[in-house]
Amino acid sequence: MEEELTALQARICKVLAHPKRLQIVYALRAGERSVGELAKELQLSYANLSQHLRILLEIGLVEVRHHGRYSYYRLATPQIAEACDLVRQALRERLTRFGKLAHANNKNLKERR
Repeated sequence: MEEELTALQARICKVLAHPKRLQIVYALRAGERSVGELAKELQLSYANLSQHLRILLEIGLVEVRHHGRYSYYRLATPQIAEACDLVRQALRERLTRFGKLAHANNKNLKERR
């Protein structure tokens, strides 16, 4: 069971490695959206957006509801957006820490001169 979970997690991470797919996840965190709304907000063509949505759908990160000729997408598991937030928060903290470290190093270099 743990091995299967790890393999699925790796597949999900691979799918989310694309910036546009992360943007889609963040856009859908507010709730269900039509393809048109997503395309306009993310400035993607319908064809490009559809490719990304298909990949997210295949891995089970989004679900789709069809109403007439329109398709509406939503996150299948809202916790996915929360997981992305945790990664982003860790990255922000790391960048801040390195930024402060770089600033301190630059200050030390200037003082030595």
